[in-house]
Amino acid sequence: MRFPLFLLAAVLVAAVCGCSCMSTVERANLIPADSRDEYVNMNPDGQHNDCIRNGEIVRGMCAREVVASWGLPNVYVVSKTNPSEEWIFYVRDRDSLSMLIYTLGFNDDTLRTWEVEQKRLVGQGIVSSDAKGQKDIPGATTSGPTKR
Repeated sequence: MRFPLFLLAAVLVAAVCGCSCMSTVERANLIPADSRDEYVNMNPDGQHNDCIRNGEIVRGMCAREVVASWGLPNVYVVSKTNPSEEWIFYVRDRDSLSMLIYTLGFNDDTLRTWEVEQKRLVGQGIVSSDAKGQKDIPGATTSGPTKR
């Protein structure tokens, strides 16, 4: 239970800006358009139906509307002492090797706030030296210190 709270705290501290909607590229990774249309058809009098059709979120949406627009979150944290929740969505962009982390804050089943953080992904190869002194061999390992 401590890890999700720590993750939430880290995301909240590092968040840098807010967003009112997502680009088409980002929306494509969350929930298909036909699923959003199905929700709107089943709830024709919904106040936020245009936003749901476009895969957008706005303050004041209920949790069901956010799920209809973006789908289920990757992580959510609930509080036992008050009616608030934090939902976290991870959206990866393969072209730019980055990840957007959206943290949505709900109070009384209503979306109140959100924050966005961008993380750059880097390769995880190991850089080492071989016995001949050659450097920067991605993925190489050595059995001990290299002698020169």
